[in-house]
Amino acid sequence: MRHVKDLLNLTGQVAIITGGAAGIGLQMAYAMGEAGADVVLAARKLDRCTEVARKMEKELGIRVLAARCDVSIHEEIDALYEQVMREFKRVDILINNSGATWGAPSLEYPIEAWQKVINTNVNGTWLMCQRAGRIMSKQMYGRIINLASLAAFVGAPADVMDAVAYQTSKAAVAGLTKDLAVKWARYNITVNAIAPGWFPSKMSQGVLDSSGEKMKGFIPMGRFGGEDELKAATLFLASPGAGYTTGVILSVDGGWVAM
Repeated sequence: MRHVKDLLNLTGQVAIITGGAAGIGLQMAYAMGEAGADVVLAARKLDRCTEVARKMEKELGIRVLAARCDVSIHEEIDALYEQVMREFKRVDILINNSGATWGAPSLEYPIEAWQKVINTNVNGTWLMCQRAGRIMSKQMYGRIINLASLAAFVGAPADVMDAVAYQTSKAAVAGLTKDLAVKWARYNITVNAIAPGWFPSKMSQGVLDSSGEKMKGFIPMGRFGGEDELKAATLFLASPGAGYTTGVILSVDGGWVAM
């Protein structure tokens, strides 16, 4: 029987986190690094990734690669994986955190907004998974964590969140997660998703500022998520100890979906 410290130890592994240099992505990147993994921070803003990478290397004593990647552009995804394989020769963990949203009334929702959100949140997640799956299937080991949302399970009143493409995209991510979990189990690849509730971030701040107090009424715990309250959930799903856990959508939302 393995010790619990070994079950949660990521030493020697390589973890890619898209959108990992800010917000909840930064929480998850630190969870990987603090458990011993080398980390790849991939996002559209390379300067921010580089700044965070230097800080993490100094604090944690791990290798951190900063890489530019817009997941809505498949050529940039291919380039990212080529860069990671040159540097590390392997990919053990993928966390698909990059995302986009666009607020507009549903009856007038512009097609360009719909396409932007779906292309980033659904197509980008799928292509990142597929490229990782090709590597992990040869390794016969992998952990993929997609970012769904409480929005995958519930509708939202327009005065709380008027972003129909975002709601739709996160439901698609949940479905993709379950299907890949079944298809890739034979390769010892687990595919799970975290469905966060409301955590303060650059993406969510506008909604929290305008509707925050009203939204707390939907949260049994009566508050938003904290700066470290995704780390343990992420580490578990990324760990060797989660080898029999796949196809799970893990809600971290203060009880919203349980209502």
